[in-house]
Amino acid sequence: MIDTDALYPLVFKPVYKEVMWGGHFMGIEYLGLSSINGPLVILEGVQDAFFDEIVEFTVDGKTKKIGRIIELYEDKAVIQVFEGTENMSLDNTRTKLTGHPMEVSLAPDMLGRTFNGIGKPIDGLGPLITDVRRDVNGLPLNPVRRKYPRNYIRTGISAIDGLTTLIRGQKLPIFSGSGLPHAQLAAQIARQAKVLNSDAKFAVVFAAIGITFEESNFFSKAFISD
Repeated sequence: MIDTDALYPLVFKPVYKEVMWGGHFMGIEYLGLSSINGPLVILEGVQDAFFDEIVEFTVDGKTKKIGRIIELYEDKAVIQVFEGTENMSLDNTRTKLTGHPMEVSLAPDMLGRTFNGIGKPIDGLGPLITDVRRDVNGLPLNPVRRKYPRNYIRTGISAIDGLTTLIRGQKLPIFSGSGLPHAQLAAQIARQAKVLNSDAKFAVVFAAIGITFEESNFFSKAFISD
């Protein structure tokens, strides 16, 4: 547990106001922050917050940022700011609790699209038009109820297909050294993967974490060219 009093002394006590629109209660907006430390901020006097709740920030009345509650202690909330805390101060930030965890929009039209880490399209093709949103955290998996993996996935890489056959539902780790074409191999597998002898719908979701801009640019070009 984070000791909020020891690590981040509270030097500014936020106040809150009720947000109304058309006579309807829209939520509570907190004016100011208690403390800022790196990518973390602390908000005091929080009401009805919960772990993993998404938070919206407005900085200087114009810049929008979002964050996630990573710890609660009494009436204090520790919030991780996704875009960083640059330009944020204790008295120029308004905070609003959304009342929901991280969610993404889902629609058949998302196939072939490119999104950033919080699920917003970054390919210039506009937003997804859908009313369906799902919690990214999902539900705990019950291994007993999991269907036995039977569908063979052909990757088009003979060493994988012949020696380490990939079955739908399994993981395929790729270990590489510096200078070796691991990115090219991963892109090739993502482009070529197919489920044989099955009428089930199949799509590949490619997610990259912690890669360089050069690698990101390579993957974007590799998949768009298809």
